[in-house]
Amino acid sequence: MARTEEDRRFDYYPAFLDLVRKRVVVVGGGEIATGKVRGLVPCGVDPLIVVAPEVSGFIQEQADAGALECRRRPYRPGDLEGADLAFASTDDRALNAVVADEARERGVPVLAVDDVPNCDFIAPALVKRGRLAVAISTAGRSPAVASHTRRELERVIGPEWGELLEVAATVRDGLGDDRAKVAPEEWQAALDPELKALVRRGERAAAVALLHGRLRRTSPSAGGAA
Repeated sequence: MARTEEDRRFDYYPAFLDLVRKRVVVVGGGEIATGKVRGLVPCGVDPLIVVAPEVSGFIQEQADAGALECRRRPYRPGDLEGADLAFASTDDRALNAVVADEARERGVPVLAVDDVPNCDFIAPALVKRGRLAVAISTAGRSPAVASHTRRELERVIGPEWGELLEVAATVRDGLGDDRAKVAPEEWQAALDPELKALVRRGERAAAVALLHGRLRRTSPSAGGAA
């Protein structure tokens, strides 16, 4: 059921979707659809199906590489059968609405581009640094503000943040069962400017050793303070 004007008073629930081995259908092959496909390809979607009479060079390249299935024809009812997620990504609002109607009849969550009432979810603006992702949403109220916010955050969150994530993840795995004994505030204290400077200089091994040593000292089983 499409959102009404009254429904706009409710917030969206923020979430990141696990799409590994999920069936996702993108209707459209132009610039809008290409943007969606670029975001979906790294997510392990299988199968990823694109339905459009004509597709961009990027989509065709991905089809040739086996990353997606390209159906070079117009959308028709039944294309969403068995889908876990759908994107109505054409530049035809009427067609997008038809795709959204089929999705809802089938109980498939759908995003209809530039048509918030026909969206079961909305795609946020993203700041990505490696596998660190910061999502920005305006609840569909102003894509311009979302884009502006993203550009501001990109200046604050530098490329080194992706590497910082990998250092922290490596140490977290290395702590094993002891990681549950490290208080959240100890993690925050350990992620200090000295550690970030090592990461910024590309000294990953030194950063891992420094962080691991700090957190091991805070673990009761390592003889440090609780």
